[in-house]
Order: sequence, then structure tokens, then C-alpha cells
Amino acid sequence: MDSNEIREKFLAFFKDKGHTIVESDLLVPRDDPTLLFTGAGMNQFKEQFMGKNITYKRAVSSQKCLRTGDLENVGKTPRHHTFFEMLGNFSFGDYFKKEAIAWAWEFMTKAMSVAPERLWISVYKDDEESYDIWLNDIKVHTDRIVKLGPKDNFWPGDAPAKGPNGPCGPCSEIFYDWGKDVGCGNEGCGPECDCGRFVEVWNLVFTEFERKPDGNLEPLPNKNIDTGMGLERMVSVMQDVRTNFDTDLFLPIREAIKKELTRDLGFSDICLIADHIRSAVFTITDGVSPSNEKQGYVVRKLIRRAYSRSRAEEPFLCNLVPKVVELMMSVYPELEEKREHVSAIVKEEEKRFADTLNAAMPVMEDMISSSKLLKGDQIFKLVDTYGLPLDVITEEAEKRGISLELDKFKELMAGRKEQSRKGSDIANDFIFRPSRFDDAPRPDYSEDLPLEVKLEFILKGDKVSSEITEGEHAEIITSPQSSEFYAESGGQVGDTGSLIKDGGILEIINTFAVDGRKVFYVEVKRGSFKLREAVTLEVDIEKKNRTKKNHTATHLLQAALRGVLGEHVKQSGSFVDDKRLRFDFTHMKKLSDRELVKIESLVNDWIIEGIDVVCETKTIKEAQEEGALSFFGEKYGDTVRVVKIRDRSKEFCGGTHVNNTGDIEIVKIVSESSVASGIRRIEALTSARAKEWVKETILVLLNECKALSGKENLVLDAKVEQYIDKIISGKIEIDKNVMSYFEEKIKPALLKERERLEKTNKKQRKQKETDVFTRTTIKLDKAAASPVVLGGVNFISEVLEGVGAGVLKKASGYLEKKITSGVILLGGGDKDKTFVICVVTPDLIDKGIDAREVINGIAGMIGGGGGGKPSFAQAGGKKPEGLEKAMEEARNIIEAKGIK
Repeated sequence: MDSNEIREKFLAFFKDKGHTIVESDLLVPRDDPTLLFTGAGMNQFKEQFMGKNITYKRAVSSQKCLRTGDLENVGKTPRHHTFFEMLGNFSFGDYFKKEAIAWAWEFMTKAMSVAPERLWISVYKDDEESYDIWLNDIKVHTDRIVKLGPKDNFWPGDAPAKGPNGPCGPCSEIFYDWGKDVGCGNEGCGPECDCGRFVEVWNLVFTEFERKPDGNLEPLPNKNIDTGMGLERMVSVMQDVRTNFDTDLFLPIREAIKKELTRDLGFSDICLIADHIRSAVFTITDGVSPSNEKQGYVVRKLIRRAYSRSRAEEPFLCNLVPKVVELMMSVYPELEEKREHVSAIVKEEEKRFADTLNAAMPVMEDMISSSKLLKGDQIFKLVDTYGLPLDVITEEAEKRGISLELDKFKELMAGRKEQSRKGSDIANDFIFRPSRFDDAPRPDYSEDLPLEVKLEFILKGDKVSSEITEGEHAEIITSPQSSEFYAESGGQVGDTGSLIKDGGILEIINTFAVDGRKVFYVEVKRGSFKLREAVTLEVDIEKKNRTKKNHTATHLLQAALRGVLGEHVKQSGSFVDDKRLRFDFTHMKKLSDRELVKIESLVNDWIIEGIDVVCETKTIKEAQEEGALSFFGEKYGDTVRVVKIRDRSKEFCGGTHVNNTGDIEIVKIVSESSVASGIRRIEALTSARAKEWVKETILVLLNECKALSGKENLVLDAKVEQYIDKIISGKIEIDKNVMSYFEEKIKPALLKERERLEKTNKKQRKQKETDVFTRTTIKLDKAAASPVVLGGVNFISEVLEGVGAGVLKKASGYLEKKITSGVILLGGGDKDKTFVICVVTPDLIDKGIDAREVINGIAGMIGGGGGGKPSFAQAGGKKPEGLEKAMEEARNIIEAKGIK
């Protein structure tokens, strides 16, 4: 039985039992800050487990999951993975233990035809109900039912004694027995033994208690079922192979790895690479790109571990992407759609890691150059900062006879893993924490504005309040509520406004939605307000309208990007407020200036056209058939709102928009940058802010040029100068044509003039330094001819008034050529800055004279710090009055040091 058939049979089995098949959530849950990655099937049902948004009471899913807690075990054991699929059936206050256990047994023994005698059961030691069901209803022999403690058979583990508080419950696990010839061979071997004979394939969690702060477990009024079966483990059982890596989920990838690599790798290395490339393909498809933060850090680490383990000299993981896609695209069609994009990102990361190795190895060389021990913090820095895998460090250390302080390193890594675990595991206390608004009212809505309302609910921090006073912040629900206030969502900020009464003002800082309610986050600007007090609700209409312009502009921008760069461009994220817009999208290369001008011009052409913006509600099927773009991973209901701008743009969107593109007036792209591998970001302005930006940019460049030019006139084309004057004075309206002229003529002209002036100034400074140096050579020649002998060392010391570090350095080089042996000390500067330079000839370095010691001994006297090499060191400070004393102290240091 192949893996696809097992997955299909599981979903179909529970569908026949009245369960709704729910699609897998993304690997990165969009609305759950408590999770770094989706680590279990139940994660997407948190709302339902809390008794909210229950549109179905029974659900079944095959969930994509990623965990990194056992990263070091991947490839070393038969069953550890980073990416895996979790099959699960769930009940939200519907059926409970009896049905869950009976159906699990039925699926295993009937649908999968697993021999009953191969199955063992574990139950929580105090869960007599489950034990009785297995023994008397299912007829499992008592020898094959084991009772275990809360660490193994309670969720969360050890919750009765250690918490966290909240819903919890016992669990029962189903194990497959590979037989007595596998594992430790001990007579008393059972599921609690980790020898490998028994493999856990299914965990049934019975959420029936609520743990109280005093540690008591009180029965829940509504009991839930949460089960999880690892698909990879079940496939290994059904295909009768002892390791998951020998199943049809991994074998083709392993074969592809062997074909790609010229050298032979061990089984564990090949398994690790196969696991990590699966994880990389799925996470990148779900919108995560390699980076140094959060999810991106994990993806980067997985790709680099796989590349390092392969000992490859050229990118090869990118060539495995099509094989992973081929195996999984029938279940996850988005893999095929993004295959080329994923391959390109993986290849780019492989190249970057090759560069990292080139950068990190010299750092490691420097660390071990003067020691036979690589300290724990040094190893951690190489691993965590430079991305150098531990096995590479270990291999190099063994070659060179270097010891590794691994205990300290492991301690530091444990801290990093704990941070990762906290992000990727379930934050239990938060998941089921009752919402602060559970007891809040649900008032009706009104479309009127301004609107007379009452303060129906006031929340200060976590406490319900009856009054708020001047300077305090609170979250408020009004009655009625305003349907015209937009609640923060989809990258668009919430509306702002005010709640007003005689003698009192509440400023609405943001609006957000909580379980069907609109909540205002407010600050009392004047007066005090009491519960159920009447006030007038007003929206900041100007800010709201500016936000609309920016949001519609993002739709036009995406359409223009797809038109200019290609249809591979997909939205990866966005942010819209009244000041600016930010749009992240998939694209591998930096955009050229020509591409940016073309995109901006296209957007502004559509604005000039004055196209109506139409918002329609459609079924999701209708919208998809019409080609409306959706934001990948966003959850949509049966009906969606589609924003259409003629044939230019059509997207799923619940945000606010202008009525006509002409309302936007103008769009100006102000920056384009990289966010992560394969993800670019454009920031832009609209309307008045775009026009102001053009004027301000011209003024900044113009002032920079004038500052560089001194009394010299700027060299600019007459027409350019005329345009600049008209724009700055406001005599010309900044429209698309002016914007184009700014990009094509004004900006390049000002940048070119600035560059010319910088070169002129640099040349003048260099000539001035040469002139100053020439004037000092007479003084330098005299000093070189009569050095002072201190402790057997020729010592030349001079103060050159009014010269900078450049002239001092040139002078020190001049003197060094004049003498065969000695120490040179030069000081200089002006009223604001002082410099000191020390040079030691090679013969004296061998005798223990070090320029760094001299500079370090006197730098504080001129109010600064310094450094350098034994042959040359320098310092700078802001105490010119200390120069004379510093020069004298240097003399004392040399005299005391002398020649050994």
C-alpha cells in the first residue's frame, strides 16, 4: 500500500464517520504568534478547541508539520524527521473516548488490515475508563495494555503536577510491535522501552479536564478529542520496512541524491539530506525564505546542514526539488506551481553557503592560530553567526589536533534550542487561555457616521473596568458598533478616530476585530469616561481616505510587477497605512532602474485612465474561475470579496479601496530591496506624500551639491535648472510627466554634479595635503639627521602643527625611509582633533619594541583610543592640550623599554 493510498484511506474513513475533511494549514500559521511552525494537526483548530467558530463538530486532516527539537537525531534514527505529515481526527464537544478508541482500532485492523496481535496499547495509569474500553469493548488482551505515568500518557506531559493551567487530559497510544527479534530482546520489553521494537503510530488525546491554579483537575463541560498519527510511521508499518527512509516517501529522493553526488555517502547522511530537502521545499513553498531570523533561520540551517553533509563542491540540492515535487504534488498542487521558484531559492542559498565557508574558515583559522583549544563561545559563534556546521568544525579540528570545548558549546546551543522549542512547540497556557473578551457583549452594527453610541465594555489591561480617566489606555466596545470602521487585517492598519462628549475626548489609536466584535484601542486625552456613558463616534476620514489610496495602489503595483517581470510574481506580504505602502513579492533578482521606471509608469498610466474600482462578493469557486488572485495560505470562507480594476487587476481582498484609480493621483516608488532569498520589497508613496518626496529629494541633492561647491556655480543643464526652480517653488504640478522627468533628467543630473564636486574636492584636499607635506620635509629631514638615543634606541619625535592623519602617515613613511633603525613618533592635528602615529622598524620589533604598546600608553592623554600592529599604530583624540604630555610619555616608555 503506497503512502498516497494510506492518506486517502484515513481521510475517507473518518469522512464516512461524519467528519469534515479540512485542508492542511500552512507550515507557518498566519494568525498564531505563539507558533514558529505548525507542529501538530490540532494547531489550526485552536479556536474550535476553545469553543469558538464551530461550524463543524468533527474534523479530519492530513497536516503538514515541522519540528526542530530533535534535529540532531535526524538520519541517525529510523523515525526522526523535521518535516512530516500528521493524520488526525478531532471532536469538538461531540464524541469522546469510546468512539475515538473504537474507530482507531477499526481503522488499524480493518481499513489497514494490521494484525491485532501486532498492536499494543498504552493508557494513563489513572484512566480506568480508557483501560476498560480497550480491555472489554475492543477485547485487547491485558498483556498488551500497559499503564504509564503522566510524563508519557498525559497531555501536556506531566500537566497534573507541573501544569500549565488550562484544558488537559490523559492520552492513549497505539504501538506496532516489530517482533521479539527486534530491539533489546529482553523478556519484559514493552512500549515504554526505547530499543526500537515498538513504534508509536497513533496518539489519542482525551481533553476532559481543566487544571486549576491550585493543581486540581476539574471536569470540562465539553470534552474534546485530538488524535495524531505520523503518516511516515504508518507507511513504514504498511510497507514492512524498519525505517521511514525506506518507504516510498523517501526512497526516490535517496536515489536522486546518489545520482547527484560523485562521492559515496553513508546511509545516515543520505537520510539527513532527504529529510532536509523535503523540509526546505515545503517551507519555501509556504512563503518562508532563508534568512537569519525566526522561520527563515531554520530553513537556512536545514539547507546548509544538508549541503555540508554532502561534501559537495557545487550546488546540488536545487536539483532534488523536482523529485520532491513529483512525489508530493498530487496532494499539494502548490508545489508544482512554485517549483522553479523554490529551486532558484535553494540554489541561491547553496551559493551563499559556499561563500560563508570561504568567510568562516579564515575566522576559524584566526581562532586556532594561537591556541590548541577552540572555546565553547568560539564554536557557538562559528555555528550560530557564521552558519558553519559543527561537523565541519569537528572535522577540521581533528585534522589539526585542536581540542573542542563542547560542554560550553552545548550549553549555549541548548539555550538556542530552547528558544526554538518555545517558538515551534505549543504554548499551552496561551492556546486555551480564555479570551479577555469572552464575556463582552456583541452589539448590533450601524452604517452611520458620526454615530451616537454608548461605552458598552471597557477593558484596562486584563481587567474589566467601569471607568477610565485622563492619560489611561483601554480597549473599548461600543453599542451600537460601526461597520464603517475598518479593523486591522490583511496588512492594512485599522481605522482611527475619536469618541467625544462635552469636556472629554477619547482618541481611537487602532481598531481590531475579536471574535466578531470591533474593539477600539483608545487613550483618554481629556476628561474621564464611565461605562454605558453616551458619546459621539467619529472616524478620521482624511486618514482613512489616504489609506484607501495606498491599498488600491498595492493592487495596481502587483499587476504592474506581473506585467513587467512575469506571472511568477506573487504577493508575499504587505503593509498599508495612511503614510505609505510596502509590498513584498517573489522574485529572484534585484530590479533594474529601467524595470522600476517601467513599473511605476504603468501604475501611473492606470491612475490617469481613471478606472472604476469594483468590489463584489462571489463564491470562492466563481472567483477562482475568473482568475482572481488570492494571497497563498490565507484562509477564505465559502464566499469572498473580489476587488476588480477592469482587466488590470482582480484580487481577493477585504480591505478598503478608492472608487476610481484617479483618486490615487500619483504613485512614487521610493525603494526596492531584498527581504530574504527570493523575496523583494518595494516601498511607495501616493498622492501628496509622493509629490512631497520628489520635492524633498531634489532639495536634499541640491543642498548637498551647494555645500560641496562653495562659491562655485553648479554645472546643470538650463532646462533642468528651470524644472528644479518650478518644482521647488510650486509653480508646476507634480504629475506623471514631471515624475518621469525627475527620474530621467533631474535626479541623474544632480547625482552626476554631486559626484563631480566630490571628485574635485578630493583632488583639492589631496593637493593641499601634498603642499603641507612638502613644507614639512625640511623639518623632517632635520629630525632624521639627529635622532635622540633612548635606552639604545634611536627616537625621532616631532609635532607637526595643523596637519591631519593623512599627512602624518605620509610623513612617517618618509622618515622610515630615512633611517635604518629607530622609533618614529609624530603628533599633529588642530583645535578640534589630535592625532599621534608611532612607527617601529623591523629590527626593533624583534627586540621587543611594539608600536601598539607606545600608542596604548599615551592615547588616553589626548582623550581617545588607538590600535594597530607592532610596526605601525595610531590614535586620535579630542584633547589637543594633552599632546605635549603624550609625546613626553612616549619618550619615557621607549627609554624604559630599551633594547633587550
